[in-house]
Amino acid sequence: MLNFNARLISKSKASAKSKPQSFADQDVSSLQFNMRRDRRGKMQRKLQHKLNYAWRFAATGLSFASFGVGGMAIGTVIAPLIKLSTSDQALRRQRSQQVIRYSFNGFTQMLVKLGVMSYEVEGLEQLQNSRQELVIANHPTLIDVVVLIGLMQQANCVVKQDLWSNPFTKGPVQSAGYILNAGSEQFMQDCVQHLQQDQAASLLIFPEGTRTAQGQILNDFQRGAANIALRAHIPIRPILITCTPSTLTKNEKWYQIPSRPFHLHIRVLEAVRIEDLLDNIQVSPKHVRQLNHQLQALFHQELLK
Repeated sequence: MLNFNARLISKSKASAKSKPQSFADQDVSSLQFNMRRDRRGKMQRKLQHKLNYAWRFAATGLSFASFGVGGMAIGTVIAPLIKLSTSDQALRRQRSQQVIRYSFNGFTQMLVKLGVMSYEVEGLEQLQNSRQELVIANHPTLIDVVVLIGLMQQANCVVKQDLWSNPFTKGPVQSAGYILNAGSEQFMQDCVQHLQQDQAASLLIFPEGTRTAQGQILNDFQRGAANIALRAHIPIRPILITCTPSTLTKNEKWYQIPSRPFHLHIRVLEAVRIEDLLDNIQVSPKHVRQLNHQLQALFHQELLK
């Protein structure tokens, strides 16, 4: 009987000693399980990130290829059909501009649906209803001009020589009657003449002259936009664009895509009258410089908000 009690007491002590050890084992096991789960989670997220990057890389390449094919199609097929449809040169240009508008809007929506980008617009109605205004915008990325033209009901545009002669873009831009920026007096006259027509489509121009340099808020404005506005004496519609993360900036290739889908934020401001910016609105080099300075200061101030 004594031996039995002794064994019972011994087992009880052993059991008491083993319980804390069991809890410790459970804590270690739980910690190991959580560590393994965290590692698996990190690996899954890393894999998902790589797959998303690969998808966006392929989608970006596909999108740019389709853009080139679309440009060729407009220039070689649609533009000749528009030319045959009417002898009215103004109507031809208007129809070509509408084709470009729908094409650019479709291209933008394709990028959104493929997960390459997203965008939002403040003041969309003002942009859509813009008529006989000089629409000026900063130029942080290659895509912004496509998005803007796709959103406007009708727009004329100033284009560089590169686009005017590029085999993928020359057909659309020439059939739409876009204005070649030859940096000459004739270029200024063409812009002013267009804007002074009744119910003329607004003219879109990027005062920076090229895409914003990477890491910069804004390039220095060239004086062309201020010169045109002063000569035509029409309202100026500022459009502020930010691109996050930065992509397709100057000298950046299409395949240098960001780590995540980029987002365009477009803010359409109220139209500005030249009289609100200058005391004297007579056309002169001095007043052109002053107006250019005022416009750049406005953009710089608004982009820093």
